[in-house]
Amino acid sequence: MYNNPHSLYLEALRVWTAGGWLMLPLLGLAVFMYYTALDLYLRLRMHFLLRSQVYQLSDEALKSALSDKLTLLKRLLLPEAKSTLEVRRHFKQVRQEYLPIINRRIRFLAIIITAGPLVGLLGTVTGMLVTFSGMVGAQGTKFDNMIEGISEALITTQTGLLISIPALVVLSFIIQRRNQLERCIARLEYYNVTLASK
Repeated sequence: MYNNPHSLYLEALRVWTAGGWLMLPLLGLAVFMYYTALDLYLRLRMHFLLRSQVYQLSDEALKSALSDKLTLLKRLLLPEAKSTLEVRRHFKQVRQEYLPIINRRIRFLAIIITAGPLVGLLGTVTGMLVTFSGMVGAQGTKFDNMIEGISEALITTQTGLLISIPALVVLSFIIQRRNQLERCIARLEYYNVTLASK
C-alpha cells in the first residue's frame, strides 16, 4: 500500500493529527503502560526462583540443586527449624518479602490498562461534540466539520483499544509468572516442612 517509508510516515502523521488533542495523552499512557509491563515481566522472568523452576523439581532434584554452594535457594530455607510451625512462619515472611510489591505493581498496571479505552472514549465524546458543533456551523464548512469530528471520535477510540488490548495479553503473562513464583515458594515451603518433620 505504501511504497516508501516517507509516505507511511505522512499517513501516520495525518491520522495522528486527525485524532485531536487526546492523542498526546494516549501516547504518554501507552509509553508508561508498556514500560511498566515490560519492566515487571523482565523482573519476574529473571527472578532466581523462576529461573531455577523450583515448582517443577522433585525432592531429589531439589536436594541436588540445594547442594550447590552458590545457589540462592539456600537462603530461603530454614534448615535448623525445630517444627513445621516455625517453617510456616518463616515462609509467611518470605511471601511478604517477594509477593506484595509484585501484586501492587500488577494492580497498578491493570488500572493503567483500563485507562486506555476510557481516554479513547473521552476522545469519542469530544469528537461527537465537534461533530454537533459542526452541524450548526456555517453552511459551507458544515460537512468538513462533521467529518473532522467523526474522524477524531473514531481514531481516539481505536487508539485507546489498540494500546490496551495487547497490554492485557502481556498482563496475563505477568500474572502467570507471578503465580509460578508463588508455586516456587510453596514448593520450597513443602520441602522445608518435610525436612523439619523428620
